[in-house]
Amino acid sequence: TRIFQDNVLNQLARNCRFLQRERKVDPFTLMLSMITTLGSGKVESLADLHRSYNFLSGENVAYKPFHNQLAKPAFADFMRHAAEYLLERLIQQSLKVPLKGAFSEFKRIVLQDGSSFAVKDTLSAVYPGRFHTISPAAVELHVSYDVLNDKLEAVKLTEDTAGERSYLPTAEQLTDTLLLADAGYFSRDYIASLIQTRARFIIKAGGKINPVIACCHTPSKKRKNLSGVKLKSALPYLSKKQPNDLMVQWQTKKGDDFTCRLIVTWNPVTKRFQTLVTNLPRSRYHPARVIEAYRLRWQIELLFKEWKSYANLKGFNTGKPQIVEGLIWGSLMAATLKRYLACCTQALCQVEISTRKVAMCGIHVLIDIVKALTCPQKSGLHDAITKALNYFKDNARRAHPKRDRLKGRLKIGLVPYFANA
Repeated sequence: TRIFQDNVLNQLARNCRFLQRERKVDPFTLMLSMITTLGSGKVESLADLHRSYNFLSGENVAYKPFHNQLAKPAFADFMRHAAEYLLERLIQQSLKVPLKGAFSEFKRIVLQDGSSFAVKDTLSAVYPGRFHTISPAAVELHVSYDVLNDKLEAVKLTEDTAGERSYLPTAEQLTDTLLLADAGYFSRDYIASLIQTRARFIIKAGGKINPVIACCHTPSKKRKNLSGVKLKSALPYLSKKQPNDLMVQWQTKKGDDFTCRLIVTWNPVTKRFQTLVTNLPRSRYHPARVIEAYRLRWQIELLFKEWKSYANLKGFNTGKPQIVEGLIWGSLMAATLKRYLACCTQALCQVEISTRKVAMCGIHVLIDIVKALTCPQKSGLHDAITKALNYFKDNARRAHPKRDRLKGRLKIGLVPYFANA
């Protein structure tokens, strides 16, 4: 009730000039109806959202005036501000780091990545796509996600052609944080800034890098001394059976020298070496542990999968960019609310919960919760939430918690967060 206050969210609508005078389409109810519909099942068209609003509000608004409200430029602004408001508050810790040993120094583990999808071709002037013939119009969401606290640290919506590195968190934002990012975010200047501020990171590097090896901390073939050798020249002497732990020297674009650690491993599938750049200290993080930690980045891919499969994050058949943007924020709010309920169930019921199963089960519980939120006194909300948490406790447990500890997300020593445990 502190989060979903109709007066607060309607004031957001006024500030954005989405609500200028009282109409049948109430912003608070509109937002809740979109969260319910986008998070409950497959949405084919805007007409599904229209019918959902009429059901939840008890009004009989015709489709055209409903569509006219969504077509306002201020609709996208309202939904974005509402999403920022909710995402900042719908936070419940999901995982904990161990009290001692590796990773105990971090309060956050932030995963950085982007997710793109096509929108209607007529929007190519507003949202140009990278692949002109296949998807002339496309958008991308640039996301910083804290996997421990299940929190979206930052979400930026841009055209698909926007550069990814511009949306990386700054070094000053990474205090007590471990950053994981894929090869698209590799930048020597950015890595140098992280090293200078002692921000910790593991970033995948592409195959084109060729730093100078300062020293090799693992045995090389033929006992070759690799100090002073370029990485590509040293590849024939690196082990394919175990990770190679190197210290390498690089230069920024300005010519400033810096050194960092490079973990090089052989991929038998692609038959190529792959590299991870990090500044985690060797004394606490041996190469295998660094590799295991980087695999945690897969959790953001699962997050994107949830958004697209169970929250209708897609390009609707509309040529109005404000409607496209507004529905994107609605999808994120729906997905975040379900994840929040999943984490609450885990914390309160002391059982390990699958966010994917909760995302799939949203259709059975969201409508009761949202209907209670639209009541003036929020009557029935306690019962609706209690029913939802008990339902998730019985039907959305993680299938293989032991496997999670052996080779899954908990392998590096993370544990599920339980309240008062």
